[in-house]
Amino acid sequence: MSIRFLYIFLLLVLSNQVNATDVMIRITPVHLTSISGESPDYTVKTLRMYLSEISYLKGVDTVWTEPEGYRLLDIGDSSSWQLASFLPDELTFDAIRFRLGVDSISSSTGAHTGALDPAYGMYWAWHTGYVNLKIEGTCSACPSPKNEFELHIGGFQTPYDAERNVTLDVTDTNLEILFDVGAILSYALSQKHFRVMTPSENAMRIADVAAKSFSIKK
Repeated sequence: MSIRFLYIFLLLVLSNQVNATDVMIRITPVHLTSISGESPDYTVKTLRMYLSEISYLKGVDTVWTEPEGYRLLDIGDSSSWQLASFLPDELTFDAIRFRLGVDSISSSTGAHTGALDPAYGMYWAWHTGYVNLKIEGTCSACPSPKNEFELHIGGFQTPYDAERNVTLDVTDTNLEILFDVGAILSYALSQKHFRVMTPSENAMRIADVAAKSFSIKK
C-alpha cells in the first residue's frame, strides 16, 4: 500500500507541476541616486522592504493568493528582487496585489523566523513591530555630521498603521515592476524628514508615497 500511495502522490505532484502557470516577477528599484544637478541630491546605500500576501485578481475577485508568506527585498541581495508564483493553469488574472509591510498579527506575535527573523535588522519591538521599508543614504542637505538620512517606515497600531496595499493592472505572466525610490526621497528630503525612526505622522505620509511608487514597466 505504501508503494502505491507513493506512486499516486508522485503522479499528483508531477501533474500539478505540468498544469501550473509560472508567473515571474522582477522588481527593479530605480533612481537610487539623484540625477546630476537635481535637488535634493542623494545616494541610497541601504534599501530593504517587506512584501507579503501576493495575490492575483480577475476584475474585483481574488483568484489566487500565493501560500508563501513574507518576502524581504534587499539591494544587498539581487536575487531577492526576483519572485516567482505558481498558479493553477486554468486561472486567468488581470491585476496583481500585494502588501508593502507586515500585518499586525505577525508584528506582535509569532515565532519571527525566516524572513521575519530580527537578525535582518528590520524589527523594532513587540509594541512597534517591523520596519516595513528602510532607506538609508546620504544627502548634502542633511544637517547630520556625515549628511546621512535614515527612513525606517513601520508601525502597526492605530493611528500609525504604516502597511499599505498595492494593486497593479497586468497583461502578462512575466512582470517587471518598477519601484521609484526617487519619488519617496524627493518627498521626504524636501520636507526635511531626514530621520524617521519610529511610527509617526511623517512615517504614515512616507508610506503613502511609497505605495504609489510601484508601477508596471511599459
